[in-house]
Amino acid sequence: MIKLNLLLFVILIIFALLKVNSEHLYRKNFSQLDSEQKREIELKEEQTKLELENTDQSGSKRIEEFAKNKLNMIEANPDNIIQLENK
Repeated sequence: MIKLNLLLFVILIIFALLKVNSEHLYRKNFSQLDSEQKREIELKEEQTKLELENTDQSGSKRIEEFAKNKLNMIEANPDNIIQLENK
């Protein structure tokens, strides 16, 4: 009977340690998931920002291309710029 009780006690200790380990892994994985979700949000915000910058730059490039090719405009040379004074 004592051997049975000792065996059951050892089994109980093993299962208790397994339970503690599984709880620890759960918390660790949950924390990692939370940090990855925050990182995902940051990356999505950065992607949106970069897409807006790209759209803005492509719009400026499109206007510049149109001005050069269709309207035959050239970039202003600093020597040809005249500043007017406001009186």
